[in-house]
Amino acid sequence: MSTKVKAAIVGVVVVLVAGGVYVALADKEDIPVIGGALAPSKCPLTGEEPRDEGLLDRPAVAVKIENAPVAYPLSGLEDADVVYEELVEGGVTRFMAIYHCADTPKAGPIRSARVVDASIMLPTTRILAFSGGNEAVLSNLSDNDIVQVDETNAGNAMQRVPREGLATEHTLYGHSGRLRRIGQEEFSETPRTEFDFGSIDDNGRTRPARNVTINFSSSTTVSYEFNGERYARSQAGAPFEAEGHGQVGVENVIVEQHTVNLSEIVDVTGTPSIEIADETGSGRATLFRDGRAIRGTWERANVDDPVVFKTTGGDDMVLAPGTVWIHLVPNPRSEVEGSFDFGR
Repeated sequence: MSTKVKAAIVGVVVVLVAGGVYVALADKEDIPVIGGALAPSKCPLTGEEPRDEGLLDRPAVAVKIENAPVAYPLSGLEDADVVYEELVEGGVTRFMAIYHCADTPKAGPIRSARVVDASIMLPTTRILAFSGGNEAVLSNLSDNDIVQVDETNAGNAMQRVPREGLATEHTLYGHSGRLRRIGQEEFSETPRTEFDFGSIDDNGRTRPARNVTINFSSSTTVSYEFNGERYARSQAGAPFEAEGHGQVGVENVIVEQHTVNLSEIVDVTGTPSIEIADETGSGRATLFRDGRAIRGTWERANVDDPVVFKTTGGDDMVLAPGTVWIHLVPNPRSEVEGSFDFGR
């Protein structure tokens, strides 16, 4: 709930008091509507209390960040509220980091956008910071009213940071707060999401899952190990570290399975791009939190609707308060092979 809405509710309560109505209500054992309204507001993407409630009234900003070992260590992922990992051409992955209550002074290296990006970020935000894209990608972003922030209009929100031995394409970084301010001139809505946060009651419906392995392709294998508090990420058997922060750890790991096929769009080397055939509909999803696995489904009627995660029993999946990393993994029907597994 935004601070503006809470302020309005508080105003109503004041009027009730002035009119004497509150006296009548005071005899009730509880007033759930008012009590819930005045409870501490939470960040919609993490379920945590913001350091400043004013942050809840601003839009989120999405930043495309590469995942190439040559560019390690990456920057800013550890600060994001939500991170999506998507498969791109050549069997490698790329990140979309979303910042709402959180910010980072250095996100990157920032790389190009993909056709699927609009459907991933909607309806959480329409502000996307990226570096280039082919004609089909840019057209799709425009068709979905995505506010595009790149080097041509970013000003000091993006900068090149030379790194010895690396090509220029691996040197672009962004300040999420400054990027948001640019995008906010055209889009100012707060995130819409169906995330539900809280504790879980096992009841025998979860399975131990201290170790998770995700195979995006034969060349990209990601693993997580629960350390008692968070899932610590590794890639290709080595700790996945953020610049200045050590190994990245997250509270929630979600595997969202989709039909991932080869696109007719090819890059300059003739390598086909990747496309997700089922941006809407439903598919399998598994949530990993607190060392447990919760199986279920993802559901989405329209691209402008949030993705809803359900358990196999039909209840909403309950996430642990904290960061959320969502991995868009090929299902068995895909042209591109992918898989995941977990165990004790």
